[in-house]
Amino acid sequence: MRINNKLILIFLLLLSLVISSCNMPQGDLSPAEKTAIINTSVAETVAAGLEGSPQPSYTESVDTTTPDPNLETTDTPEPSNTPQPDTPTPSNTPIPCNIAKFLSDVTIPDGTIFEPGETFTKTWRLKNVGSCAWTTGYDIVFSGGDAMDAPASVQLTTGTVNPGQNVDISVDMTAPASEGTYRGNWKLREPGDELFGIENSSSGFFWVEIEVEEPAPTQKTVTILLASRGQIEDGIEVRTNANNAGDTSNSVGLQGFVTFNVSGIPNGSTIISAKLAPVSFDTLGDPFGSLGCLRAYVHNYGILSFIDFKPAGAVGAIVKFCSEAELNISSKQTMNTAGISGIQDALAGNKFQIRLQYPDMHSDGNIVADVFRPTLKIIVTYEEP
Repeated sequence: MRINNKLILIFLLLLSLVISSCNMPQGDLSPAEKTAIINTSVAETVAAGLEGSPQPSYTESVDTTTPDPNLETTDTPEPSNTPQPDTPTPSNTPIPCNIAKFLSDVTIPDGTIFEPGETFTKTWRLKNVGSCAWTTGYDIVFSGGDAMDAPASVQLTTGTVNPGQNVDISVDMTAPASEGTYRGNWKLREPGDELFGIENSSSGFFWVEIEVEEPAPTQKTVTILLASRGQIEDGIEVRTNANNAGDTSNSVGLQGFVTFNVSGIPNGSTIISAKLAPVSFDTLGDPFGSLGCLRAYVHNYGILSFIDFKPAGAVGAIVKFCSEAELNISSKQTMNTAGISGIQDALAGNKFQIRLQYPDMHSDGNIVADVFRPTLKIIVTYEEP
């Protein structure tokens, strides 16, 4: 138990008063007076001690719980019972009844190149992003630009395209006749004839855009073997089983004739170059040494007859060979412009005919056959129309 310090202090004060009273003069005081003095001093001392002691009070208990470090230390206002204003809840924008979204060009992406007048089919893929189903009453309509022979409108679907579904729509078109860039714009139309467009297009259009270009010339080279042949001995004989040129042992001039079928070259093509070359050949005697240079001429003889034999001194050769060695040199086989023109003209009738002749003389008169006996071909390079 702990002794109250205030009581100890009072006790010491009383004790000192008792002792001091013993030292005070007692002779003049009666016992009653002495007792009164002592009681007064004790009372005053006790009163003085009480005045220095605080009044008892009820101290509020302190919460010694360790604070949670995760809690905020800032003052939080007490909840209020005052009703707070309602915050509006965001609402979805109403979806239009008719609206479409372009997904892709199924065919003919922008910039596809076509030849003038070429036909094609354009197909778009669209999505119904509206709130109404597309039915057979819906169509797409041409809305400006280049129509390219397309119809004014095309039915969108033969069934039903519900919201969220896709549809492919195709239109047959024809490329314009002139070179250039062409674009046709399209929109959709609902049964009430109201037009509507594409949500992901600033103009609302979807379109077809093409380039029209003339085709680059395509060169082809063909080798054409002889189709028929013949030969004429001057004034003596017409034969259709050989095309020999030179002279006979009777010193008679001999000329050969060859037909090439050029029907494999399209009519209207442009002949660029041509060559006359032997597939094979042999000789009797020395035709190049005795008769000079062999030449070929354009000669549209039709059905061979004696009137097709030409005398010495003929002009207008398309190619010449002055030795057997030259028959193996490609540059000597190239036809001049007269030969190219001859083939060009022959395309309409499909037959290109030539005559083989030693024009310097009909015969050297040595009673020895000097004959060139070839199997020929032509090599033609041309551009298609």
